Amino acid sequence: MDRPHDSSQNPESHDQQVVSETSLEDKPRLVSTKQFYHKPLFYVFLIIALIITGFLGFSVYFGYQVYHSSKVTLDSARQITKALEQKNIVEAQAQLITTHTNLKSTQTHYKTLGFYRYIPFLSVYYQDGERILQAAFAGLTATDQVLSALTPYADVLGFSGGEGTPEFTSAEDRIIFIAETVEKLAPEMDKISAQLSLIDQAIQQISPSRYPAKIKDQEVRAKLISLQQTVSTMTSSISSFQPLVKLLPDLLGNPEPRRYMLLFQNNAELRPTGGFMTAYATLKVTKGKIEPGVSEDIYTLDASFKKKVPAPDPIKKYLPLVYNWNLRDMNLSPDFKISMDTFTKYAKEAPAMPEVDGIIAIDTEIPVRLLKILGPIGVPGYGGKFSAENDPRCNCPQVIYELENIITRPTYEIREGRKSILGPLMNSMLANIMGSPKSKWPEFFNVFIEGIKEKHLLMYFYDENKQNAVEVLQAAGRIVDYDGDYLMINNTNFAGAKSNLFVESEVGHEISVGKDAVSHKLTLTYRNPAPASNCNLEAGQLCLNGILRDWIRIYVPRGSTLKSVKGSEVDVIVSEDLGKTVFEGFFTLAPQSVKKLEFEYEAPIKLVGDYRLLIQKQPGISAVPHTFALNGQKSKTFIINSDQEIILSR
Repeated sequence: MDRPHDSSQNPESHDQQVVSETSLEDKPRLVSTKQFYHKPLFYVFLIIALIITGFLGFSVYFGYQVYHSSKVTLDSARQITKALEQKNIVEAQAQLITTHTNLKSTQTHYKTLGFYRYIPFLSVYYQDGERILQAAFAGLTATDQVLSALTPYADVLGFSGGEGTPEFTSAEDRIIFIAETVEKLAPEMDKISAQLSLIDQAIQQISPSRYPAKIKDQEVRAKLISLQQTVSTMTSSISSFQPLVKLLPDLLGNPEPRRYMLLFQNNAELRPTGGFMTAYATLKVTKGKIEPGVSEDIYTLDASFKKKVPAPDPIKKYLPLVYNWNLRDMNLSPDFKISMDTFTKYAKEAPAMPEVDGIIAIDTEIPVRLLKILGPIGVPGYGGKFSAENDPRCNCPQVIYELENIITRPTYEIREGRKSILGPLMNSMLANIMGSPKSKWPEFFNVFIEGIKEKHLLMYFYDENKQNAVEVLQAAGRIVDYDGDYLMINNTNFAGAKSNLFVESEVGHEISVGKDAVSHKLTLTYRNPAPASNCNLEAGQLCLNGILRDWIRIYVPRGSTLKSVKGSEVDVIVSEDLGKTVFEGFFTLAPQSVKKLEFEYEAPIKLVGDYRLLIQKQPGISAVPHTFALNGQKSKTFIINSDQEIILSR
C-alpha cells in the first residue's frame, strides 16, 4: 500500500515547488457553498477596479469608494464562510443578507465609474467588473438556495438549523428521513444549477490574457484562470448530483427493499481495482433501515464455482501454480465496471452467489477511517478490541494487523471461514455508527465522500440507470476519455504477500512538448523500507512483508510510441486496452530495497495553450507524489490521491 510522501525526507526536494492537492482543480459538492463567494471572485473584482482607477487620476475618489466597498463586501462574505465552518445555518443565512446588501452598495459605487464604458481600451475592464458583479449576485442567490435546500437535513449533516429543521432521536431515523424526502431536492438542484450557469457564462467572458501575471507579489492571471475552472467544475458537478438524488430513495430501499453485496478488497495485496477480493457480506436496505445478511470468505464462493475457466495470460505468467481463472482473481481490468461485469457473469453460475442489486466495494482504508472516529470497538465472537491506533508489530493500524492475523496466519487446525470476520466487523461498526451522537455524523459522511473521491469505495449496479448515476458521480472506477495527455499507472501484486502495506512510491515526469507530439521520460521509484517477515510455513508466523511480484501496466494516450524501458524484468509488451496504449512489464521488490523503472515514450498529442494531463489514480492506493519538469522548467510536485487534471504553463 502506497503511503503519503514526506517531502521533508527527500534531500532533493529543496528546489521543487510542492503543490498540495487542494491547489489543483477541486470537485465541489453541494454543501461547499463558500466557494460561490470566496476570495478569488472578489479579489478579481478588486483587481479590475484598481486597473480602471489607476489610469486616470481624477477618478481616484470614486475608485477608492469602489475599493473600500468591495473590501466590506468581501469581509461579510467571509462571515458566511465562518458560519458554515461552525455549522450554523441560521448565522450563515443572516450573513448572506448582509453580504447581499453590501454587494448592492458596491454595485452602486461601481456605476459611478460608468463613463469608462465609453473610453477605448478601458471599456473592456469596466465590462469585466460588471460581469464579476453579475456572477457575485448569482452566487449569493445560489448560496441562498443551497442553504434553503439543506435546512431540512441540517440535523443529519451536523448543522444547527433553524425553522423547518426536524430533530431525530436516532441515526436510523435520519437515514429513513433521507430515504423518504430526498427526492424533493431535485427541483431545488435545478434552480441552483441555473444560477451556476449564469455565473459560468459571466466569468467565461473575461479573458485572463488581458491581465498581468502578477501585481507586486500577488497572482492575478492565475487566480482568474483558477476561478473560471472552479466555476465550470461546480456547474458540471451540480448536474452530476441530480441523477443520483432522483435515484437515492430507490437505492435506500424506498419503496422496494434493495440488497447489496459488500465486497472487501485487501489493498495490502494490491490488485487492479484496489485489492485482492478477500471476502463479502450482504446488506438489505428497506426505506433506509439496514439489516446485515450473510458474511463469507471469497473461497466459499469459489468452492461453489465448478466451471473451469482457463486463466488469462498474466495469471499464467506471474501467479505461480494457478492454471484456472478463479472468481477471486477476476478483477484484472483497471476499469471497475468491466472487472465486475466479468466477476458477476461467472459468479452467477456459483450456487453460493447471493442475489443482489449491486456491489459496493471497499478496501481497508474505509474501516480504518471509521474506527478513527468511533474509537476501539469489539466484535462478538472474536475477542479483544479493534482500533485504528498504530500497531508497532507492522507499523500500521491495529485493525489491519488483527485482520491479517485472523485471516492469513498459518495454523495446524482447520478454521472454516476465517475471512468471514470482515462481515461481523462491519456489522459492529455499523451498530456503533448508528449509536453515535449527531455531532459525529458529518465525519462519517465525509469518510464516504472522500472514500469515493480517493477510490477506496466503488459502486457497481446491474440497473443501467443506477450505474449511469454512479458513473456521473465518479464513484464507479471507470477509465475515462480525455482530450489532452493521459496517464494511469496500475500495479498488481501476484503472490507477493501483503507487501503493499509497506511499499512507498513516487513518480517523476520529464516532459518535452513538440509541435506534433509530447515526449515523456517517466521514472517510477518503489521503496520497501520494512524488514522481511518470516514467511516459512513451518514457523507459523504472520507473513506480511515478502518479495513483491508486481505486474505493472502504464496506460497512456492511444497511439503512443515506446522508445526505451529500464527496470522491467521481462520484455515490455505494447498493446491497446480501454481506448489507451498500454506498456506492460513486471518487476520484483524485496523488503528493505528500492526499484526504479524508466519508460521513455512519445504521445501523439498536439497542444494548444497550456500543457494538460489527466492522471487517473489506481483504486486502493494512498497518495503518491508526482514531480513534473516541463520543457526544462523548474520542477513542481503534486500530491495525487484522486483523479486529477494537471495544468502547466509552457
